[in-house]
Amino acid sequence: MKKRLLLLRFLLPMWVGLTMIGCSDVNRCSDYTPPPIPSGVYTITGDGLVEVLWSEVRIEDLDGYKIYRSPREDGIYRRIGRSEDNYFVDQDVQNGVVYYYAVSSYDWDGNESDLSYETVHDTPRPEGFDLIIYDEDARAGVDFSGYYHHMIQSWDDPFVDLYLLWLNGRYCLASTDVEYQGAIYGTDVQYAGYVNSLDEIDWAPDGGWSVDIADTVRLYEDHAYLVWTWENNFAKFQVVHIGYDYVVIDWAFQVDEGNPELKTLPTSGNQQPPDLRAPRNVGSNYEIPITRPSREPKIENKEQGK
Repeated sequence: MKKRLLLLRFLLPMWVGLTMIGCSDVNRCSDYTPPPIPSGVYTITGDGLVEVLWSEVRIEDLDGYKIYRSPREDGIYRRIGRSEDNYFVDQDVQNGVVYYYAVSSYDWDGNESDLSYETVHDTPRPEGFDLIIYDEDARAGVDFSGYYHHMIQSWDDPFVDLYLLWLNGRYCLASTDVEYQGAIYGTDVQYAGYVNSLDEIDWAPDGGWSVDIADTVRLYEDHAYLVWTWENNFAKFQVVHIGYDYVVIDWAFQVDEGNPELKTLPTSGNQQPPDLRAPRNVGSNYEIPITRPSREPKIENKEQGK
């Protein structure tokens, strides 16, 4: 009996010590506390993709984040991916469709936080680079609805939104007017200032549009401009380069009608847009321009000096 007591007195401290050594592991495996909810969630609109970003959750046992998406703000959010960083690119999207996003965090033990609280949505849209607009009637018009393939048209094509012209010693872009069912509908454009990147402009503004007159904006390299088409779509562009008889722009066009978060190609002259903007308030004597001011090419006089 004494031997047993002595053995217990010897082994008990060892058992307690071993138990305490493993206690931290046991506690870690028994952790049921979820990590903090991610905050600061926002998106960057892309062409056929949406970038989702959020503030980093700073805890030692963070294992990663789960990204969720829904077609509606009050709809069911389904998980679309995971990320170890506070960044995710959703490429399973369609241009012109609105998507809602939320993010959760999870730890080593599989505990997951609630979804982020912010209401975050995005609408991917087409974009393009180095589009050349020429100072000649047949290639001076820009039709944003013909994105990718048929954006450059004749300046007086019935579907162009803007056209290039030479005015007061500088290249400008003028918005167009369209006569439709006896009324005049117009595209409008406004200056947005110098930008380092066109991505700096996320939304078209509510105001600042001259809705009852066609607009003409002077073009400057590295400056941006916003467009509200007569078919009720929004676009943006940045002037990349101004040449002697051409202008180069980068652009983005929102195909979701009426969506300011920055269509199918017209197939005939009988196109009937489903939701036009309100017509311009113009008098009965108003006429759509039939000529385009152009810069005359410089021609050397070979006969000079003779």
